[in-house]
Amino acid sequence: MVVVIRHFGGILLGSGGLVRAYGRTAAECLKNAPTRFVKSKVPMGVEVPFELLGLVYHQLQSLKVQDINQDYETGTEGTTMVTFKVDFDQAESLKDALKNHCSRELEFY
Repeated sequence: MVVVIRHFGGILLGSGGLVRAYGRTAAECLKNAPTRFVKSKVPMGVEVPFELLGLVYHQLQSLKVQDINQDYETGTEGTTMVTFKVDFDQAESLKDALKNHCSRELEFY
């Protein structure tokens, strides 16, 4: 995002001149600015039986998910809710990996 602030209140440039001046300033800023690639993160949750927690955590860590949290009060008896954020482009492969490595059907949210 580029914000151009006008310090002079006059009309000497006219509307076309202002657009060109602002556009040139914005282009110069973007040309000299450092770039950074940002991936979208998707919040997900999965209800996990206690005996599968180790396996699920191993899979989550191998795909470098972020913000892993565990809630023992949410979920049915004998399960816990694990929430996390995963890269948007890895969400489906994470679901598939967990389903393939677990002996039970997992409920994703």
